Amino acid sequence: MPVNTPFRSTQLNRERTLAKVGGARMGAGRPKGALNKKHSEMLASAAEAGLTPIEYMLSVMRDEKADTKDRAWAAEKAAPYIHPRPSPIANRIEIELPDTSTIEGITQAMAAITKAVSSGAIAPTEAQGVVSIIEAQRKAIETGDLLRRLEALEANAPNK
Repeated sequence: MPVNTPFRSTQLNRERTLAKVGGARMGAGRPKGALNKKHSEMLASAAEAGLTPIEYMLSVMRDEKADTKDRAWAAEKAAPYIHPRPSPIANRIEIELPDTSTIEGITQAMAAITKAVSSGAIAPTEAQGVVSIIEAQRKAIETGDLLRRLEALEANAPNK
């Protein structure tokens, strides 16, 4: 029998007792992220005025007579559209790697990358990108090797 954690036990008791008695049931209430009545009214007035939602939020944010909480709400909601997060800038790195056409070369390349990270020549995030490329090369070599082995087994197998 599974051991109930205090949270799980409380949740099970709530499901058993409240649902039978007619109290609050699991999943009842306003969905997470749903707008409350005040914000729904604000957006409805924006639609009536012919403004886009972002234009309306900016007008609320700039209105010095509006409630501070409303202005803060508008600024928070408009910010991702006005100031999107910048995408990371890809840096070009130079690192001396051996030939990666063999498993031995891949092992040596991984060692070279580890050494470059530990010496500070490249950042760990840059190394992850290089390692993913080398890992794809390793998988290609491994797949080719498995295919050759399978073909050899099939060639030597007695025909039925």
